[in-house]
Amino acid sequence: MYDLPVALYVGSDAAAVADAWAESGDGLTVRGATPGSDVAERLAEGGIDAVVCDCDGSFDGRAAVEAVRDHSASLPVVALSVGDALSLATATDLGVESYLQVDADTDRVELLANLRSLIERRRETRLESTMLASLLENVPLSVYFKDRRSRHVRVSDEMARLTGPPYLEAPDGKRHHAPEDLVGKTDFDLYPPDLSEDAVADDRHVVETGESVDGRVEHAHGDNLEESYVTTSKAPWRDEHGAVLGVVGVTRDITERKRYENQLERQNERLQRFASVVSHDVRNPLEVALGRLEFARADGDDEHFEAIERSLHRIDALIEDVLTLAREGEAVSDPEPVDLGDVARRAWTVVETGDATLTVETDATLLADASRLQQLLENVVCNAVEHGGEDVTITVGDLGERQGFFVADDGAGVPEAHRDSVFDAGYSTDDDGTGLGLSIVRTIAEAHGWETDVTESESGGARFEFGDVTGGGLGEGADDGATDDGATDERAGTGDD
Repeated sequence: MYDLPVALYVGSDAAAVADAWAESGDGLTVRGATPGSDVAERLAEGGIDAVVCDCDGSFDGRAAVEAVRDHSASLPVVALSVGDALSLATATDLGVESYLQVDADTDRVELLANLRSLIERRRETRLESTMLASLLENVPLSVYFKDRRSRHVRVSDEMARLTGPPYLEAPDGKRHHAPEDLVGKTDFDLYPPDLSEDAVADDRHVVETGESVDGRVEHAHGDNLEESYVTTSKAPWRDEHGAVLGVVGVTRDITERKRYENQLERQNERLQRFASVVSHDVRNPLEVALGRLEFARADGDDEHFEAIERSLHRIDALIEDVLTLAREGEAVSDPEPVDLGDVARRAWTVVETGDATLTVETDATLLADASRLQQLLENVVCNAVEHGGEDVTITVGDLGERQGFFVADDGAGVPEAHRDSVFDAGYSTDDDGTGLGLSIVRTIAEAHGWETDVTESESGGARFEFGDVTGGGLGEGADDGATDDGATDERAGTGDD
């Protein structure tokens, strides 16, 4: 509940009018001020909701209204003019809210009583305006009002910060540094066409049907390819008669929440893979070992002990790969620029490659976790050597227009019917394999936000492609990251320096 509205009455008999109102008036507090410096002093005290200037032959009100406007551009002013003491044209030029011509002998207390409801409405409007201004300046949300043609008429400070502090950058490259810069613009002036089309379609739905749009999730990429998510709700903006003037919307950045949800989804997928490995891949060699143990107890044949040893080695390898799968699945939260060629060469030195050859045809710099990227490349190289032969040639290069990189070999390749399955946990064409090597590759790629695919290389072998379709952080080539001439680097055997 607010205190009573306060009106500053300015006139030659201000003190008498204020005293008379105090005795008989109701619903309004009246303070008096005589023309001159007294007006500015009273305004400086604060708490004034409206000013009533009583202009007569000795006081035309100009100086008083100018003093009000120097104090506040929005404080309502009611001008009372005895005859032509203050003309309507002059009052309009001065920014007077209301203008009334009165007689000199009109009861001023009765006149103020008639003006009370007007002053109350002006005060309520002004309070609501200041509340809205405070909300738009301070709320950590993108809040905006649009007219029926989807043009922004009022926006919060946060809206200009939502897609790039401290500004909002439009598709044409112009940076909007303040909310006022966005007024009059539509979404097509500020956002990519696909997002703008959906947003304006929602605006049109709200305006035409009077129905709200709640919790629409929108997905976008910035210039740096970093993905972002926002949720938007919109409702009709109505006037006091219920007519729809436009749309009021609230947009909230939920990027962190979506990343957390995606991380939980990946963790659940990994848990399912782990359950499959434990229930099937580990159980089988364990059952073999237990069965052979019974026979070994009976006859002590070395063949049974050898089978037990093989089973135990397989279980150990499975456990190691499962642990790797668990470690590598966490989302990469702080990638750093790494030289793809350098990481490929490091991976080559720690893998048994026999007479295989590595060819590096890239000088690209990636935003990645260097350790996990090396693990990815180690697994792909191991897969190529195991299935393509010890003299296989392995090439690491760029995808060209599609941002990403590939690892290709000239081995036997992957049959087209099996390409959708090679990344599945447990898939293997080798009885001694764990079936997790390429699953780990996919898990590391997903942790970076990269897409994985397998196709046929130019020489008929396997070609594993890693593309950045989600904005996870593949960078363009960087000359300062290349070694040698930055084009081709061939190494045979283990690739030792």
